[in-house]
Amino acid sequence: MRDAFDKLHASTEWPDVDGVPAWDYTLGGGGRELVDGVITESGAGLMLEIGCFMCASTRRWLSNHPNLKVIGIDPWDDGLVTQVSRYMGAPNLTRKYPDPAVQQQFLADVTSNGPYRTALANVSEFKDRFIPYRGLSPGALFDLKDAGIEPDIVYIDCDKKPDELEVSHKLWPNARITGDDWHWSRTKGYPMRKVVYEFAEKYGFTVDAEWATWILKR
Repeated sequence: MRDAFDKLHASTEWPDVDGVPAWDYTLGGGGRELVDGVITESGAGLMLEIGCFMCASTRRWLSNHPNLKVIGIDPWDDGLVTQVSRYMGAPNLTRKYPDPAVQQQFLADVTSNGPYRTALANVSEFKDRFIPYRGLSPGALFDLKDAGIEPDIVYIDCDKKPDELEVSHKLWPNARITGDDWHWSRTKGYPMRKVVYEFAEKYGFTVDAEWATWILKR
C-alpha cells in the first residue's frame, strides 16, 4: 500500500496555492465522530474519500489522525462554482458565515481561484499525506485499484446511488465503508438511507448512523 501511495503521490502535481484563501466550509451535518472512531479502532493507514468539495472533511481526518493518509476523488470542476452560488443566504452557509459580505467573498474566491486550488489551499499543510485525484467515481476507483491502491476505509460523499458502495466493496472487500448524507432530503425519502440499508441487507452488514454520518459494520 505504501509503495503504491508513494508512487501516485510522486506523480501528482499540485497547483500553486500560495495566496489562495482557504475556506474550511463543509456541507456535512454532523456525526463524523463515528468515522473518527472507525479510523482509530481499525488503525487505518489509508482512507479513500469519494467527493471532497472544499476538503473540509479531509482536513478533519488528517488533523485528527496524524498517521492517516488520504486519497480524495473529486472532479473539482466549475460546477462547484454554480453549487457555491446556490448556497448564498442558505441556512447552512449562513450558520458558518453570518455576514453576507463574507459569503460573497467565499463565492468570489472560489470563482476567481477555481474550486481545485481553493480546496487544496484548505489542506496544503498536509500535502505529504494527501493525494487529490481529479476524476469521477466509480470510474476513478478502478484506476486506483489498477495503481495498487488498497484503502483501509472508504468514505462516500457523492451521488446518492449504490454505485460507489458496490464497486468499493467489490474492489476492496476488507475495507471499512462509511459516508455522509444520511439525513439528506426528507422530501425525497432520504435516498442514501435506502441505498445503504439495501446494500447492508445484501451483504450482511449492520448500519450505525448519527446525524448525517453512517458506517457499515459486520
